[in-house]
Amino acid sequence: MPIRHRCLRWLGLVGLILALPALAQKAQDTVRIGVYQPISVIDAFYDPQPQTALMDRMVFDTLVQYDSDKREVVPGLAESWRFVDERTIEFKLRHGVKFHDGSDFDADDVVYTVNFILDPASKFRFKETRYGLFESIEKIDQFTVRLKIKIPYGPILSRLSTSLTIYPSNAHGKLADKATFGRNPIGTGPYKATMVDSARGVVLEKNPDFKEINAGQRVAKIGKIIVMPIPDHQTQLAKMMIGEQDIMYDVPSEVADLMRGNPNIQISVRPSVAFTYLMLDAANRSGFDKFKDRRVREAVFRAIDRRALVNALQPKEIAAEPLQTAMCHAWHDGCVATLTPPEFDLERSKQLLKEAGVPNGFSLTIATWGAARPVAEAVAGQLRRIGITAGIESLTSTGFVTKRAGGQLAAYLVAWDNGGGNPDVESTVNFFYEKGDRNYNQDAELERLQKEALAETDLKKRDAIHQIIFDKATAERYSMPVTPLASVIAHNKDLKIPVGGTKKPEGFSFNLLEWR
Repeated sequence: MPIRHRCLRWLGLVGLILALPALAQKAQDTVRIGVYQPISVIDAFYDPQPQTALMDRMVFDTLVQYDSDKREVVPGLAESWRFVDERTIEFKLRHGVKFHDGSDFDADDVVYTVNFILDPASKFRFKETRYGLFESIEKIDQFTVRLKIKIPYGPILSRLSTSLTIYPSNAHGKLADKATFGRNPIGTGPYKATMVDSARGVVLEKNPDFKEINAGQRVAKIGKIIVMPIPDHQTQLAKMMIGEQDIMYDVPSEVADLMRGNPNIQISVRPSVAFTYLMLDAANRSGFDKFKDRRVREAVFRAIDRRALVNALQPKEIAAEPLQTAMCHAWHDGCVATLTPPEFDLERSKQLLKEAGVPNGFSLTIATWGAARPVAEAVAGQLRRIGITAGIESLTSTGFVTKRAGGQLAAYLVAWDNGGGNPDVESTVNFFYEKGDRNYNQDAELERLQKEALAETDLKKRDAIHQIIFDKATAERYSMPVTPLASVIAHNKDLKIPVGGTKKPEGFSFNLLEWR
């Protein structure tokens, strides 16, 4: 739907309910938030979708944490660590940590969790990409473990800070079906889950036993978080305006402008590591053979006016920032590139289509989901100017992943957040260029370089490999970053959304929220 028409539809709704007062929740110490997909489990192994990650790190802890403001790895469940050799890390674990069920945390839980991951019977998404480095785990004593990885790997600590959540060996171990653990998850984090129901939502309550040791994982300040599955933006808006919801994230910028008229709602805009990108099926996995030709891929990219999209779809707070220059965010360690995406040029775009033998364009379906949908709709409109009739297929996250894995997508425009805000770009490199069912370029050189980068412990040498990877991806026109995705958050005026403390794509973490 065109942006102007969508604004008019929102305006009609807002006009009806603008004057209704918000219902204060500060006295109840409860925050209600809407999410766009049902949450059936809180378990990043079995359900690694972005909304799960928003809650997963509140319920569970990792051996090490990452301080997003200082940009350094800090202690978590491990109070210290040392490299025994280039493939072995020894962790000294914290004493006195308790799981939400009252059981004590120690080395047995770390050993159990890693062995569960390594067990061939444990089958879950991203097992190989996130945990394929692991070789073994050894218990030295009750509070000391040694983790061995298969190859030397420079950013192993940043990887552990975002992926290795520790589960209780007793509670998790006794389950016949480990995939059910996330319905009643037990962790050591600042919040404990007292309800997880795909229809009714999630309830998180402050963990009184949690002890904050650094800024990597803050103690909870809000007593209760109620997470409500509300897939429709319009319904969430209505609930915000009448005071039945306290936080709405991924707010379209034009909707945020309309909501500013309500005195009980505040709009916060936070920079984000997330961005939308357009991927074209250069490998012809889908059978849509147009994109085998590099000239057609470049024609598509040159028809996209990225600056106009940013100005139209992103809040003014970030609209003036430079356009993204590579398929990685500059904040991430290891994002190195020298080439930039092709400039907007309609005449050159039309000439390229003519040279490729498709002067009148063609029909195309662009798959999308979530916050990227408005960008995909706008891109489809821009492509019509060069004769490409582009339709939009809006999917759920699960539907998109299924179709992508099956090689059914000729083109897709979605969002990427480097594995939920991983501080190192290795998640991006592995995600886009590793051989597998996500790969729509199937470039043998990039697949080789991805493995080479994975094994390089010298970060300067690794950066040089990354430069070759990102530059080649740009030169071959495999994909292109389109717009940044600012974190636009509408929230109860009594609720404070801190500026720092996280680089999560949503712009906040539950344990950073506090009342004014």
